[in-house]
Amino acid sequence: MTLPTPPLHLCIATGQNLANMIPALQCGADEVWILQTPQMRTSASHLADALKARGIKVQRIDFADDDVTTLQAQAEDVALRLDGKPVTINLSGGTKLMTLALVDTLAAHLATGDAAAQPHLVYTDTRHQRLDWLRPTPRSQAMADVLRVNDILLAQGYRRQAASGGADAAEWQRAATERASLTRHLGDKAPALAGFFGALNTMAHQALNDRGAWRPEQELRYAPGGASAELLAAASTAGLLSWDGQTQLVFRSPDAAKYLSGGWVEEYAGLKISGMRPRDWAPCLKIESAQEHIPNELDAVVVHGNHMLVIECKAAAARDKKPADWIYKVSQLARQVGGQLAQPLLLSARAIEDEHRQRATEYGVDILAAAELATLSSYLRRWMDR
Repeated sequence: MTLPTPPLHLCIATGQNLANMIPALQCGADEVWILQTPQMRTSASHLADALKARGIKVQRIDFADDDVTTLQAQAEDVALRLDGKPVTINLSGGTKLMTLALVDTLAAHLATGDAAAQPHLVYTDTRHQRLDWLRPTPRSQAMADVLRVNDILLAQGYRRQAASGGADAAEWQRAATERASLTRHLGDKAPALAGFFGALNTMAHQALNDRGAWRPEQELRYAPGGASAELLAAASTAGLLSWDGQTQLVFRSPDAAKYLSGGWVEEYAGLKISGMRPRDWAPCLKIESAQEHIPNELDAVVVHGNHMLVIECKAAAARDKKPADWIYKVSQLARQVGGQLAQPLLLSARAIEDEHRQRATEYGVDILAAAELATLSSYLRRWMDR
């Protein structure tokens, strides 16, 4: 018979906070004690923020690891704090010596002969998506899908900016829904439109004008035909621009210009993601680091099965080394905001050359470019089912 898991959890702060958070959420912890070494105080602070946001009480306890004598004394202090209370000990963090000192000391203090009073020992195996229990009964338990976007952000030391989410997310969703037909047209026709995306992107940026003066009237170098003309007609029908059938474009608004300059790729991703119904996701996510308050923006993030997919969307012409910059950026962002359980994905309306794809492989970045955009739903399904 499997004994109930004690609601008091004890863990050692580590650089991989999610390994400590997942068992707490899955097992219904109502309080977590975080043992923090001097080197792990910041990480412990991030874990505490994430747990408190879920309504879990938290204590952060200093736990010096200078030498074995100090470790033993610290473990004795923790045992006295527990005072015989049943506890679940997460063995995922800390050094082997810290874990041994803690477990041996607590096991001795709680060795009452009552099985219910024995410490429950668990290890989080994120690679195999399971919780491995060593005591009181050795067993493996499938990892439940418990993490959301905010859980991972807070545990990694990030938070949404005040303007991110809420009304902004609702407005984004409204606009994306209204032009969903055009967005799907752009994504599905990306291979035929690849040569025109650069010209449209240039016109839109000129209309927006970095100097702040809105210049909606723009002139193409040539009168487009075929798929390009079909796109302009569809954009005109959607109310995003006016086109005289020749070379003159008039963007209806700055928002329309931003959409046609590349924002549609983000909306295309959003439409495909929402159709897959993941555990949680967020578009155009504005975040900042909790310590330095440095802002950043993620085009889209998806959380499912306790993993995070960090998506960077691009539609501009691929000149010089821009693809290399995109690859490096999404790789770094994924590592920072999602840790070891994050996968970076680059979506590009333009083709990505082999040399840049090789760089992406080295950085662990997946790429869907040009014609591959139409396979995004299949990619998401594979990622969610992994």
